[in-house]
Amino acid sequence: MNHFCPIPVSDRSHALGPGRTLPDPGVALAPEPAAALRSALLGGETHYTPRPGLPELQEAIGQRLEAAGAPPGGTAIITGGRQEALFVALAGARAEAGNAPGSVALSPAVEGDPGVLAACALLDLFPVGEAAGSGAIARIATPEEAGGATPVEIVDCGDRLLPDEAPGAFLDGVGEEAVLVGSLDGLPELAPFRVGFFRVPPRLLGRLRSLKQAVSVCTAAPSQRTAALLLGAGPARPTPRPTLAKPGKDDSRYSLMELAAHLDGVVSLGRGDPDADAPEAVLEAACAQIGETEPLDPLGQRWLRERIVEREEARTGVRWDPDTETLVTGGAQEGIALAMLALVGEREEVLLADPRYTSYVQAIALARGRMTPVPCGGVEGEDGEDFGMRAAATAAVLGGCERPRLLSIVNFSNPTGARTRAEEVEELCRLADRHHLWVLSDEVYADMALDGEGPILSPSTLPGMRNRTLTMGSVSKSYAMTGFRVGYLTGPADAIAACARAKAALSGPGPLFSQRAAAAALAGGEAFPARLREIYRPRRQLLLDGFARLGIPTAAQGGGFFVWADISRFGLSAEAFCRRLLTEARVLIFPGTAFGERWDRYARVSMLQSEELITEALNRMEAFAG
Repeated sequence: MNHFCPIPVSDRSHALGPGRTLPDPGVALAPEPAAALRSALLGGETHYTPRPGLPELQEAIGQRLEAAGAPPGGTAIITGGRQEALFVALAGARAEAGNAPGSVALSPAVEGDPGVLAACALLDLFPVGEAAGSGAIARIATPEEAGGATPVEIVDCGDRLLPDEAPGAFLDGVGEEAVLVGSLDGLPELAPFRVGFFRVPPRLLGRLRSLKQAVSVCTAAPSQRTAALLLGAGPARPTPRPTLAKPGKDDSRYSLMELAAHLDGVVSLGRGDPDADAPEAVLEAACAQIGETEPLDPLGQRWLRERIVEREEARTGVRWDPDTETLVTGGAQEGIALAMLALVGEREEVLLADPRYTSYVQAIALARGRMTPVPCGGVEGEDGEDFGMRAAATAAVLGGCERPRLLSIVNFSNPTGARTRAEEVEELCRLADRHHLWVLSDEVYADMALDGEGPILSPSTLPGMRNRTLTMGSVSKSYAMTGFRVGYLTGPADAIAACARAKAALSGPGPLFSQRAAAAALAGGEAFPARLREIYRPRRQLLLDGFARLGIPTAAQGGGFFVWADISRFGLSAEAFCRRLLTEARVLIFPGTAFGERWDRYARVSMLQSEELITEALNRMEAFAG
């Protein structure tokens, strides 16, 4: 390899600041809500929350907005602070205008706001002040100035919803179509938990909810629970069941999950949320420090970065600098978005395995790059069709690329569970070196090797690759902590700095409590992931044997949480098959077309249920097959 290091950042990254440390609020959570939070976590609130947010917290914020004079209606979506709310709202405004570069009209109150300006720079929006006229695609307004007639009006509430003695009807005059953004930092004890919101009108709900999911899936569960406790939110009032929206090209998973929530007795083999709870020792360690506060570092707390470096060195043998080569992210989902926004410029191409995890598509679109799919599958082995990434297919695709920029290697694959074998990783890295590409190595599932063939090969360990590889990890899957939203990136200092600048503009520092829990988890090393592997291996075999009995071919499964099943024998499209299986047999799986247009013969099946429930699901499928 020639050890050439490509230009590390996209042009937009140069316009961004490095982020700032958020000061210590000096007010810790009181004993009573701290005890209630501990009880909720030990009771199992360690998983993903509903995608818009905890219903009771949504309702409490909606009530306070109406009390402040906002018109009724709309949906409150919980975010990781005000900055994330601003970013998503502005991204939605850009998408409404067709994702073209454009200007955004700012009210005088926010013209110099560094958070607003950073979000605009990251999205290639150009603030022009109130004189933008009809050229503006969005307008940031104060409640007093909310009369602009632009496609998307964004009204910044700041932290004025809290405390309770805040001024009264300061949202009088705001239109029904305005997007309201703000934070709950008006209570100092909530500031380290990083809770914000935006309230969105019905016409923008699908777009902005999808964008929120693309950048962070959901907001940290402990943060949402703490906010609900401090706002005195009881159980949410029952609401009529919503009309199910017709799924779009990439959101059939969410449509099926909504449908499943309205049916009784469903066995869910859909989502990738471990059915185990986070380790109790981890929760206790985090709760033991809940009475302590400290400034929030935009890179992530240093003591967490040290644990990340130790864990990665133990796993791969590569040592990263915790100060310059490590960044804490809001789950791996945010890591994907940051890598694209920091490293990929307009119309630059990202090579991605097909089938693929949908969030990559959304992140590439945020960066205004171009997705270039690399076909996988078509190679038969003794364990079934092999969907691992192949260097030969990648080289063929590269031959037709105009502006290749980044190669993503997801190992193990989501959705197929395929292992990209060591010899292929080596060849892929030679291609990246020859074509001067960045490599994003998605190793979120790396701890979940289930095929007996040992660990995956990490690209950063190969000669010459340290300077062109970003490696992405997370505590979500390996430690059953999806609800804490903590991931991380390691890589060369210039790329990490670019990603850190992007994070400052997208969301800012992560919640202190979640970071403490992640540090405690990583300090436990390999023990918990090893325990999970012992749970998942027999489940994997149960699924593979059950599908073989049903005459449903499965792809070679190396690790992770999913089995890729060929359901073509049923003579139905993947979408129709999954809907009928859900409504008639009460089994939830996801259609292959949720992971790429070509995969209408396949379905993704999760092993994240007990052996008893997997057996029940297989029995139901057998009865369904007739």
